[in-house]
Amino acid sequence: MFFSSNPIAHQEVIQLQASIEQVRAFIMTPERILDYYPGPIGGEVIEQGLSFYCQGKSGVSLLELDQNQSTENTIVLNVTTATNLKPPFTPERIKANTFFTMVEDWALTPTAQGTQLTKTWRDIKKTKLKFLPMGLIVRKSAKAESEKLRKAWDEAAK
Repeated sequence: MFFSSNPIAHQEVIQLQASIEQVRAFIMTPERILDYYPGPIGGEVIEQGLSFYCQGKSGVSLLELDQNQSTENTIVLNVTTATNLKPPFTPERIKANTFFTMVEDWALTPTAQGTQLTKTWRDIKKTKLKFLPMGLIVRKSAKAESEKLRKAWDEAAK
């Protein structure tokens, strides 16, 4: 596996007009992740409040709550992404076909208007196509996704 010398690929602060409770629920909902997921196709809860997957044109990602690292106002998700995988999507099949993994930290702070979300993409590990600059790819994708997330989540919070 490839280990990046910088554990943080990108960090972004997003102001949301949604309560912390709403944002906490959105983070663990495939439909809300698909609001900004690249080339979204679909998703499904695997274990309520603990894991789900999202499928896009370029692959499928398994998102799992890291209960040991998460706190009341910081949700930590372990993300495993596989490519060239056909349904059914199970954790075992996604992990057996891993392209890369990363960790997403979702830190929530209450504001007068809703919630400040500080999202960090970190600890990227690649298992295939090691020559690809995954940190750069994740950073570019993250920057493009943040505004989509903000707009969709503000609308969903109404």
